[in-house]
Amino acid sequence: MIRLIQCALAALLAGAILMLWPPWQASAPVASQGHWLRVQPQLLERRLGVLGRIQPAQQVTLAAPFEGTVQALVVREGEQVAAGQTLLALDTAQLDIQLREADAQRLKASRALRELQAWQGGPEVTRAQRALTVARRTLQHSEAALADTRCLLARGIVARQELDTLEQQVSAQRLELLSAADELQQTKARGQGEYLHIAGMELSNAQARYDALAALRAQRVVKAPFAGLVTRAAAETEGQQRLVQAGQLVSQGMPLLGLVELGRLQVLAAVEQGDLGKVREGMAVQVTGDGFPGQLLQGTVQSLGLQARDDEGQGAWFDVRVQLATQPDPLALGVRLGMSAQVTVLLYRKQQGMAVPEQALRSGPDGRQYVLYRAGPGHVESQVAVVVGEALVQGVEVEGLQAGEVLLP
Repeated sequence: MIRLIQCALAALLAGAILMLWPPWQASAPVASQGHWLRVQPQLLERRLGVLGRIQPAQQVTLAAPFEGTVQALVVREGEQVAAGQTLLALDTAQLDIQLREADAQRLKASRALRELQAWQGGPEVTRAQRALTVARRTLQHSEAALADTRCLLARGIVARQELDTLEQQVSAQRLELLSAADELQQTKARGQGEYLHIAGMELSNAQARYDALAALRAQRVVKAPFAGLVTRAAAETEGQQRLVQAGQLVSQGMPLLGLVELGRLQVLAAVEQGDLGKVREGMAVQVTGDGFPGQLLQGTVQSLGLQARDDEGQGAWFDVRVQLATQPDPLALGVRLGMSAQVTVLLYRKQQGMAVPEQALRSGPDGRQYVLYRAGPGHVESQVAVVVGEALVQGVEVEGLQAGEVLLP
């Protein structure tokens, strides 16, 4: 009897406990083994580091505009010059001779064209018209004399031979009249059509040659097209660099000196083919270097090489050109042309993103990924479905998760 009473009391106690048990405990997952890691929104970045070399964004070689002698060299190698500053001057003695000859040809062609344009009233046409008038009057006089002679012959006053002579004379003068008319027509034609067109083209050619030589002479003083640093010009024939000297004879197109712009710098780097697809034009870049410690230069990716470089070792490497932000004085920062630099390309950036260790990701029966999450110590854990994004140094970027703690196995 006592045992039956004890069993009844135990059953009542168990029922009371089940009725008082909180409902959330029934659906709460069993605590997993592992430790909790605090996660919260943070700056997420993915970077690519490559090596490069500092070089000018703009570099030109100034060549001789015409053949001549260097009259004066007013700058030295390594000197900084302003835009428009005189660098050197060339002697124009030989060019002046060519310019005068071209001017003479231009004047002759201009005179010839004017003569043709006024040809219809010129001396040649006037002379031909006069010859035609004389031939016509002479013929008229002879024809009148022939008519009189025929009358006299009919009356028996003159001999038949005189009439025959006049007829032959009239016939010859008629031919002379036709010849004079043809000569006048041909003379007038020489001032029209293709003759006039040819004279115009000859004047245009003479004027163009004169203008070209005059333009070359205007370049006798070589000036800096932009502010920069004076350097030697590379001599392609010798494969070395040389500096032009005053009194030196130079040919047209011969390199005189070089000019590099210092206000705008760029970095030429090489990227392995496996990383090339990660880089795009316009991406932000940070540049540092042992030659300018403590300086962090900002820039952007300007262009990507379309063909692999042939000066690298194994594998395919491609040029990446980085345009640096304009600096007030790169030399004052310690930046020099040709220095090596460490280039960091910012491939991905998110100001407030969530990232978790890869181990925190779990897969459900439906294949969707989730994490075991709780707001903090003492809070209930739950499964939170997440959308996986970029793999970063901080971990794997996820969406759908708030600040709190995730369970690591």
